[in-house]
Amino acid sequence: MKSNFIQTEDGQFVLHNKEIMLRGVSIGSWMDLENFMIKIPGTERSIRHAYSEVYGKENAEQFFDDFLHHFITEDDFIFLKSLGINVIRLPFDYRHFVEDQSPGLIKMDGFTHLDRVLELCNKFEIYAILDLHSSPGGQNPDSHGGGETGVSGFWQDASLRERMIHLWRVIARRYKDQEIIAGYDILNEPSFVSDRDAFNDFYEKVIHAIREEDPHHILFLEGDDWAKDFSIFTSLGGYQQALSFHFYPGQHVYLNTEVEKRRAELEAKIAYFTELRKQTGMPLWAGETGGHFPNEHLWEGLLLIKDCLDLFEKNRISWTLWSYKDAGAMGMVRPQEDTDWMSFAKTLRYQWERKDRSYSTIAKEIFEMLEMKFSYIIEDSSRESLKFRIFSLLNELHIHHLVKPTLRSIPWEEMKRYPESFLFMNCEGGEELVELVKSYTGVLPKRAE
Repeated sequence: MKSNFIQTEDGQFVLHNKEIMLRGVSIGSWMDLENFMIKIPGTERSIRHAYSEVYGKENAEQFFDDFLHHFITEDDFIFLKSLGINVIRLPFDYRHFVEDQSPGLIKMDGFTHLDRVLELCNKFEIYAILDLHSSPGGQNPDSHGGGETGVSGFWQDASLRERMIHLWRVIARRYKDQEIIAGYDILNEPSFVSDRDAFNDFYEKVIHAIREEDPHHILFLEGDDWAKDFSIFTSLGGYQQALSFHFYPGQHVYLNTEVEKRRAELEAKIAYFTELRKQTGMPLWAGETGGHFPNEHLWEGLLLIKDCLDLFEKNRISWTLWSYKDAGAMGMVRPQEDTDWMSFAKTLRYQWERKDRSYSTIAKEIFEMLEMKFSYIIEDSSRESLKFRIFSLLNELHIHHLVKPTLRSIPWEEMKRYPESFLFMNCEGGEELVELVKSYTGVLPKRAE
């Protein structure tokens, strides 16, 4: 083992034989667009297709290339370094590297952007974790998982899994000597996995493929149920492997809960993962944590995030907040309100993001209508999975009836400037969250209760 690679040992991450806590942020919605974060309904594929249809293929490609470049630059890294963090998680959509119509062909477009950011990681000495955030067919039914139908189709088709095994082999071969990479987050948030055998077969094969190319980097494994349930694995505890779980504290449940009771309940949930660490000897990384808090609950939300980070620190669990930058959803920074993107987002938001028009509200109304029509009861477990099919229908409808008409009303000469809104110099941030992060990285004194 090369000594300059972060390693796993006795349930902790180590570097040069000393424990290292990974503390940082995810760069969400950079190479994997999430509609609620960029404020455009749809999926990465359908949003890109809408731009191509309205503005032409070449203009659309230039638009998203500019978006990827402006979203994360050296100015962002100067800011990230000032936070005192030592790691960033880099989520990506498989389509940046694999062509759907030519599944055996590896595209270089994604590597161009990934290499640029990894160079910045090297320059500013911030580790990177590469995260396959979406897969063909979708490893989960949500729109950020890569699927288009609201079904976890990745687990139903072995040929789709073989494509991602091949992609990871290529990634491992390319980056095997990159010491600034802490590891590979093999698959983000599997959920509603329909075949346990297929799940374990995929992990066995993808780990083998990566290890044939790369013996150095840590492999991060995420469980079922949005990276919370690891009982789906038939075995755990392999060489240079770590557990990655996602921990959102559930703001609707805990905001009004008495402080000591809330913290006790959160600690009880964390105990599941610390027990797994004890059983397997695998380090723990909370790959996503944070919250989506409306302005009227921002302070309570910050206290809830603090509760979680306190627990992670107490239990020596590494963490990355979701997320660094977006259009005003969960990001630490966002474009200023007077930027082109935010004005564009407001135009769409009034049409699709109102509470009475939320995806969950509409799904609930549809289920109730069906129960009245057919005189049967749709069980909660069925609702939970079926609602994503409704979400996929709404994404498709919104693309045709909201996004495309809005795009057609904006001349290309104006639209092509919109990605500049995400340049760091055009962004603003939540100082309270920034100060909170700094208190854990040692840049600022620890915040008082």
